Amino acid sequence: MIKKILIRKERKEFIADLNKSVIISEGKKYFIEDISRDFHCSEGVITKSELEKENAIVTSNKGKEFFIFDASFVDSYKGIKKQAQTIPLKDLGFILAETGIGKDSVVIDTGSGSGGSACFFARHVKKVYTFDINENNIRQTQENINYFGLKNVVIKKADAYKKIPAKNADLILLDLTEPWRAIGPAMDSIRVGGFVVVYCPQITQTQGFVNQLSGMNAIHVKTVEMIERDWKVEGLIVRPRSLSNIHSGFISIFRKIG
Repeated sequence: MIKKILIRKERKEFIADLNKSVIISEGKKYFIEDISRDFHCSEGVITKSELEKENAIVTSNKGKEFFIFDASFVDSYKGIKKQAQTIPLKDLGFILAETGIGKDSVVIDTGSGSGGSACFFARHVKKVYTFDINENNIRQTQENINYFGLKNVVIKKADAYKKIPAKNADLILLDLTEPWRAIGPAMDSIRVGGFVVVYCPQITQTQGFVNQLSGMNAIHVKTVEMIERDWKVEGLIVRPRSLSNIHSGFISIFRKIG
């Protein structure tokens, strides 16, 4: 089903008496999942005939104008249903860039959660296997796989602490509470030269994994924390926005060497 984005730009006017620009109308953005029916919002009603237009200006019954265009994968991704917290896009993007996985790659995702990581990687690789032990997580992941219409994702119930039922992966993502317990299964399932990536909210979890990995046929490439700082750029104002340096998780990357 085609999904749409409605955007109304913020409007400002310079008020001489105040000697500054004042917001006349705030910017708005709406994600439209179903264009087969009218869309209702605080700016009025946009009819389904208007929603069917492509790359055009549409008007609500209150006279509010919006630009409409097809939603991208990321637009849809930001609105997926979550049974469990998903890894932020900034961290997934780093993993994608750092490991170099692509259209011929096979990825194993352990700890499916809501399926966010599996769906994200499926857009870039040949095949994704994702595993979880929680039935609710499995159902939510399958729902999100279906939502994106992905055909290259296989989801199964499996305990990654005991065995990962897939082999010769180019990348294994361990998004688990105790990732050190999955070292053996991960090393059995990753190909030589492949990447094992561990995602942990706490540095003590990362420490436990790194220490457990010593003596095995793998090298610790790096452990990083991705910081995204949002900036306000408006007229003469150029400064970081408050509270933009928010911690998400620690990413540790390893490679199997033998």
